[in-house]
Amino acid sequence: MNEITIPPALGIPSIASTIGAVYIGMVVGVMLYGLTIYQAYRYYTLYPNDRLELKAYITVVLLFETFHTLLWTIVCYHYLITEIFDILTILNAHWSVRCTLLVTAYTVFLAQTFYAQRVYYVGPRYRWLVIPAAMSIMTGITFATIAGVKAFTSMRLITDFKNISWLVSAAYGCSVASDAILAGSLVFVLKRIRTNSERCDTVLDALIKYTVNTGLLTSVFSLLVFIFAIILPGNLIYAAISIVTAKLYANSVLAVVNSRKSFSDKFLADDFTTAQSRAEIDVEQSLVWRVHQQTTGGVSDSFVTSQDVSYITGDDSQGREEDAVGLKEKRVEPTMTVVTV
Repeated sequence: MNEITIPPALGIPSIASTIGAVYIGMVVGVMLYGLTIYQAYRYYTLYPNDRLELKAYITVVLLFETFHTLLWTIVCYHYLITEIFDILTILNAHWSVRCTLLVTAYTVFLAQTFYAQRVYYVGPRYRWLVIPAAMSIMTGITFATIAGVKAFTSMRLITDFKNISWLVSAAYGCSVASDAILAGSLVFVLKRIRTNSERCDTVLDALIKYTVNTGLLTSVFSLLVFIFAIILPGNLIYAAISIVTAKLYANSVLAVVNSRKSFSDKFLADDFTTAQSRAEIDVEQSLVWRVHQQTTGGVSDSFVTSQDVSYITGDDSQGREEDAVGLKEKRVEPTMTVVTV
């Protein structure tokens, strides 16, 4: 059987390590995109009363994911169908492959800003934790944007990707740092607001595990992109991994917003709130979602801890934050409200 090969004299990577790798990444990415569609459908079905800001955010994430999938589909079709038998033309950098850099970068950026807001809204005392994460996120998106611009201004051939792979590596290195900072910050806060209530501490332990697990998966794949972009800059293996990474970020965000109901059903018994009070409470008052019965360290009325953390109460119709210091005189039975992280 005759095989299509690129002459070694050209000094470029094989099709297997370039377009072949992208094709494999695309196959896995399409499967994850199907999961994204399902999670988006589930979100719109389960939470029709969420605030417009959160609905708009989820819609933007879904649009970015759709465009991201469409771009890589065009890339695969162009290089594997249209130009597969033209060895010289196949080396040209098609416009679609150039666009993928920016679209992938901003898909990851959307997910990370979502998690950064979660840390910000935990309480005023811990908002300083967002600063290093925000710096890392902005540094990463800056590197990615520069790479995307260079892809249009100085990339003529696929082999030219090796000239900007260090920018891609730097961007994903910042993503790994951002994920670690955000996950570590949330675990730190959740550990500090533990109470003497066994039920509330059980919820906090579950949230800690959830935070670590969701952050770990995206961090591992971002780390792989970081490594492969450094050690193998001449091929597109890191690009293939980045396809999967972008899908994982989007799915992690959707999993977070959809986990509200499962957390509520699993941990919140009927004795936390009455059926009437549940019906009266708007589940989503802000981008930090509040299950009417529980927010991180929050309460159905007010939840007091010794750390003087500010919380959003579950039944605050105006969506304002309460300072735990000012609530010390108001003692209530802890009914914790869970914030997805």
